[in-house]
Amino acid sequence: MQSWFSKKGYSAGSARHQAEPAEKSTKARRHEDKKAPNTMRVTILGYGKMGKMVEEVCRDQGHEVLHTIDIENLPSKAGFSGEWVQKTDVLIDFSVAAAVVTHVENAARAGIPLVIGTTGWSKDLEKVGQIVETQSGACVYSSNFSMGVQALFYLTRQAGKLISGFQDFHPFIEESHHIQKVDAPSGTALTLSNILRESYDSEIPISSLRAGFFPGNHVVGFDSPFDTLRLEHRARSREGFARGALFAAQWIQGKSGLYRFEEVLFGEEQ
Repeated sequence: MQSWFSKKGYSAGSARHQAEPAEKSTKARRHEDKKAPNTMRVTILGYGKMGKMVEEVCRDQGHEVLHTIDIENLPSKAGFSGEWVQKTDVLIDFSVAAAVVTHVENAARAGIPLVIGTTGWSKDLEKVGQIVETQSGACVYSSNFSMGVQALFYLTRQAGKLISGFQDFHPFIEESHHIQKVDAPSGTALTLSNILRESYDSEIPISSLRAGFFPGNHVVGFDSPFDTLRLEHRARSREGFARGALFAAQWIQGKSGLYRFEEVLFGEEQ
């Protein structure tokens, strides 16, 4: 599978070769302590509701939560520090958009794979790709790590290709979340919009609702004067997002590059 920066035309060979001695040394130190097969030592960046859910699912699956860092104490550009750095197998980031680039830089420098579940940082994607490329980093990112939402992304792309040929149908997106969610539209809705824009030249209307306790509901619709087609995903809890992030964390072990979670599940052509 090609990574994101390979598709963009970057060459990873020279940077990876230059970083190899330090990378091997870091990995050797990281695995000095024995652990059970197929388990990971995880550090969580952002210890809010999602960070706590990742911690819970980690322990259910037998992984060790080595370290947690809340939003008020996120590492600076000076880098990670502490005994946990050398022992961590993967970083899982559910923090704030403003911290993502710094986390990517620090993770690549430390030789630790990173899974990014934080949303709202898409404007920095090009910069993140360059950092991962030049420092031989390893990263999986998504606006939504739910397996069901990833299936919705896939189905939306196929539906857009099919239905865009019929002028009577107009696409739209609806999303609703709990009242504490800050960003609107959601990162998932923006991803769905970008997917539909692959088939439509016009902006895709998005309706956002912030009320109650919804973990996250998303609808992709196609409406005509005669009928309506709806693709819908309803999250029942945050656990699905945490399970997807841990799936990505295991997948990225031993790899390098920047990958969308959709690529991990369905292949590079999605």
